[in-house]
Amino acid sequence: MNNNKGKAVVFLVILIVISLGVGAYAYYLFQQKSTAFDKLFTEYSDLDSKFKAKQAELEEVSTQKAAVESKLVDTQSRLSDAQMKINSLTAEIEKEKATKQESQDQIAKLKASLEEEKKLKASLDKSLKESTASLKNMDQRVKEMETKLKDLESQKKALEEKVKGLEQKSQDVELGTIVVGPEGGAGKTAPAAAVPSKTEGKIAVVNKEYSFVVINLGSRDGVSIGSVFAVTHNEKPVGEIKVEKVHESMSAAGFLTPDMKDKVSEGDKVAFKK
Repeated sequence: MNNNKGKAVVFLVILIVISLGVGAYAYYLFQQKSTAFDKLFTEYSDLDSKFKAKQAELEEVSTQKAAVESKLVDTQSRLSDAQMKINSLTAEIEKEKATKQESQDQIAKLKASLEEEKKLKASLDKSLKESTASLKNMDQRVKEMETKLKDLESQKKALEEKVKGLEQKSQDVELGTIVVGPEGGAGKTAPAAAVPSKTEGKIAVVNKEYSFVVINLGSRDGVSIGSVFAVTHNEKPVGEIKVEKVHESMSAAGFLTPDMKDKVSEGDKVAFKK
C-alpha cells in the first residue's frame, strides 16, 4: 500500500512538474506573442501616422495641382487669345506684303511705261529733226506743214484739219480734194506703173481717225497714186500702205488692213513695193 502511495505521489509530482513546465513555456510563448503584438501595434501606429501624413500631403498636393491646373487653363486661354492676335497680325502683315508687292508691280509698270514714253519721245524728236532737215528747202506752204508736224507732239490734231490748213495756204496743191501728178499739174493722175526714184522714206503723220498716213515722199520722188509701200515699225514689218493722194514732196496713203492704224507710228520706215 505504501509503495503504491509513493508511486502515486511521484507520479503526481511529475505531473505537477510537467504542468509547471508547460505553464512556464506557455507563459513564455504568451510573453513572446505579447511583445510581438506590441511591436506590430507600434509599427501599425507609425504606419498609420505616416499614412495620415502622406494623405495630408496628398491633399495639399491635390490642392496645389488644382491651382496649377487652374493657372494652366488660364494660361492656355491667354495663349489662345495671343495666338488669335498673332494670326490676325500675320494676316494683316500678309495683306500689307501683298499690297506692297502690288505697289511695287505698279511702280515697275509705271517705270516701264515711262521708259516707253521716253523712247517714243526720242523717236518723235528724231522724226521731227529728220523732217525738219528734209523740209529746209520747201516753200512757205511746206514750211507751214512743217510747223504743224512739229506741233504734233503736243497738239495731236487730226490730219484732216492739217490738210484743210494746208489747203488754205496752198494755191496749186490740195491734199483733201486734188491730186498733183509727177509733173506738178493739178488734177492729173500719175502713172501707176512708175517706179519711184527714191524708194525709201518715213511716215511723217499718222491719222488713225481717218485711217491714213502722210509719208515724206512725193511726186518729185516718182511716187504716184496706187504706189504700194511696205511699213517697218522698230525693224519689224507691220503691213502695207497704198498711195491715194500725191503732193510734190509728200503723199497720203491708206492702210491695206484695218488693224495697221494701231501698229504704225510717226518715224516708221516705208519702202516701195510696187
